[in-house]
Amino acid sequence: MEVAAIAGESIQLQPVKLPEPWAEITWKVTLDSAETYRIVTFNKGEPPDHGSSPHFISRVTFHPENLSLQIDPVKKSDSGLYTLIIDIGGAREDITKFRVSVFDRVRQPNLTVLSAYPELGQCNVTLSCSVPGADRVTYSWSRGTSWIPSDRDHQLPGSQSLLHVVINADTSDVFYRCNASNRASWATDTVDGKSLCDSPATGPSLSHCAVKGILLLLALGAMVAMTAATHVLTRDGTGPDEKGEGRSQAAAVTGLGGLR
Repeated sequence: MEVAAIAGESIQLQPVKLPEPWAEITWKVTLDSAETYRIVTFNKGEPPDHGSSPHFISRVTFHPENLSLQIDPVKKSDSGLYTLIIDIGGAREDITKFRVSVFDRVRQPNLTVLSAYPELGQCNVTLSCSVPGADRVTYSWSRGTSWIPSDRDHQLPGSQSLLHVVINADTSDVFYRCNASNRASWATDTVDGKSLCDSPATGPSLSHCAVKGILLLLALGAMVAMTAATHVLTRDGTGPDEKGEGRSQAAAVTGLGGLR
């Protein structure tokens, strides 16, 4: 039986049904750290015999009425395989196993906008979702029509911490939601899709094509400047009179460069 618990809270391991008759029961555990302990042994008509392990000291309660074992508070180091052995007589045993995994409670994730590029009436957006310091957390995304999660929300494909979406500029009432979860708890954060494209701080106002065009013009300008400088230097070596003229032209070019 799989049991997921939240560190710092209480768990209770209880068999689904009790065999009758029974003479003795024993709870034991093999922790993920490979340590093995006898937690408690109980015979009818006698007080429970708790093990002497310091690992569970003052945190374990045995309930004779249903043979359940309660750990309060549970720690991440309590993760392991718990076994209930019931002696039903005649050298026969009824065995129930509980696989316990203890997790930190998932805190509210940080949902941030990595980029948002308006272009041609649309907005290309990349969202990031993370829970700092958490382990064994998975992420999922959904799209809804309000800040509040609903059964009508549309689940988006993928289970990564990043989400890439294209939002139409005239879209309204679209909300993107990140769900961070482990096997014991979950938490969400939500962002208004409309605000991603309306806010001027979400990304550059120039499209990718416009940026490429500007870079191309700058490169062409640099090539023209280099050609002009080479032409002036070539004329500088043709004769005494032309050297002076060439030097004047070169000085003029240098002066214009300084003005720029």
